[in-house]
Amino acid sequence: MDACPAGARRLIGRNITVPELMEVVKRDHVFFDESGGGVTFSGGEPLIQAEFLEAALLACRESGLATAVDTCGYISATVLRKIARLTDEFLFDLKMMDDLKHRYFIGVSNETILHNLSLLAREHPNVTIRIPVIPGVNDDDSNIEESCRFLKELRLSRIDLLPYHEIAIEKYKRLTAEYTMTGTNPPSAEHMHEIAECFSKRGFVVRIGG
Repeated sequence: MDACPAGARRLIGRNITVPELMEVVKRDHVFFDESGGGVTFSGGEPLIQAEFLEAALLACRESGLATAVDTCGYISATVLRKIARLTDEFLFDLKMMDDLKHRYFIGVSNETILHNLSLLAREHPNVTIRIPVIPGVNDDDSNIEESCRFLKELRLSRIDLLPYHEIAIEKYKRLTAEYTMTGTNPPSAEHMHEIAECFSKRGFVVRIGG
């Protein structure tokens, strides 16, 4: 059914072609020129739709638009390399270093993710790490220290610390899915600055937010 009289079903999102997407993007071309900005592909996970993403990145390049891809890195290295050649900047999520904790909280091993981050560090010149700070999950000293060590080895220096928020709760409700982070509160500003300082004193360029 396309419509539900009771309002229990809602269509969120729509299919779009690359030419249709570029028509929307080009409306802001003047703004991009003035601000030095560009187009960021995020999600969800944009690399899941790799064929569309590749075509969209190519269209942006042909239009002279800078591009960024925001990814969790859980994708094949073959796909990642194909996308990397068309992408100006990667925003790469790094949630936690311990594989067992990663399996418990995220549902998958972090082996592929860490491998792909290592690959990008070797082969792509512009990678920013984005760490979602989730109290009681990945804000412990051990994870911060291990993250520092790993990123230092990869010679990656830019980090965005993203404080946990509760925006996703409503999305889970609409999807009738279980939200497992109920009861988790956003980190305080003080705690965010403490974590930022841990990275800064080791030579990283850190932003809170981003």
